[in-house]
Amino acid sequence: MELLLCQVCGCIAAQNDDGVLWLQRDHRDDWPGWPEGMASVEPPICVPCVAVSLRHCPALRRGAVVVRVRDCSVVGVRGVLHRPGVLGPVAIGAVTMSYGDPGVRWVLASGLVRELRDCTLVRFEELADQAA
Repeated sequence: MELLLCQVCGCIAAQNDDGVLWLQRDHRDDWPGWPEGMASVEPPICVPCVAVSLRHCPALRRGAVVVRVRDCSVVGVRGVLHRPGVLGPVAIGAVTMSYGDPGVRWVLASGLVRELRDCTLVRFEELADQAA
């Protein structure tokens, strides 16, 4: 996630003047302007791995979109939240938390969160043209 590597093969994710490529579950009905401002815990993707992901990921089979993102700043972490305990920190549970939250200092992070801004939806047919 930090280096914007493909979540499937680990190579550099697809990038061009329109931004970095992301493959996301389709949540356009969830809020106006989606995916603008969405927090993503999944890394971006390269063009060849889009088809692989669509074939093998059950969640994406329920509906997926490809998005080009021009601004994908790291804004937080996901991990396990802890609280002070008698013998040391005690795990409370899994959280996703922004860097601006004062509780973030109690998170043992396992991944980064990027906020997707300046997003453009891409048709799957356009990707096929790029791969050819």
